[in-house]
Amino acid sequence: MRILDDGSYDIDDKDRVLLAILQENAELSLSEIGRKVNLTKMSISNRIRRLKELGIINGSCYRVDPEKLAQDYLLISRVICSHKGVEQEKIANSIAKLPGVMSVYLMFGTSDILLIARRKDKTSAKQLVYEISKIPGVRNTNTTIPHTAIKESLTVDTSLK
Repeated sequence: MRILDDGSYDIDDKDRVLLAILQENAELSLSEIGRKVNLTKMSISNRIRRLKELGIINGSCYRVDPEKLAQDYLLISRVICSHKGVEQEKIANSIAKLPGVMSVYLMFGTSDILLIARRKDKTSAKQLVYEISKIPGVRNTNTTIPHTAIKESLTVDTSLK
C-alpha cells in the first residue's frame, strides 16, 4: 500500500470490498467476511488491523433508528457568522455541543456553517434554532426541514478510485 500525493492511501480491491462489507455489517465473523472476500480468517484479521492502524477504519458503531427514539424531525440549518476564521470555528464548536446536533461543517460560499440535527418535533427544533441564534457571533440562520428521506447514509463509497 502506498500513500498518494493527496495523503490518501492506494488500497487494493480486496480492501475496498472488505471496507464495503464492514460498513454494511461489522458484526460478521472473520470467517464469513473471508468467504465473501475469498481470503483466510487470519488474512482478514491482518487487513482490518492494518486499516485501523492507518486510520482508514475508526472504531465501529451501530445504526440507531431515530424514529424509534422519537427523533425523526430532521433539520438542516445554514448559519451566517459576523466573525470569520478562528471565531467562526468557535461558533461551530459551540453548535456541535448542542443536543441533537449530528453534523457541523465549516463552509465556503454564502453560508459559514452548515449543520444537520435531529429533534423530537417542530417545537424542539425551533428551540434549537433559538439556541443557535443566541450564540455570540451568529448573525443569521436559514433552516430547512426535509419531509422525506430518499437516501441517508454515512457510508463511504469504496468503489470510487
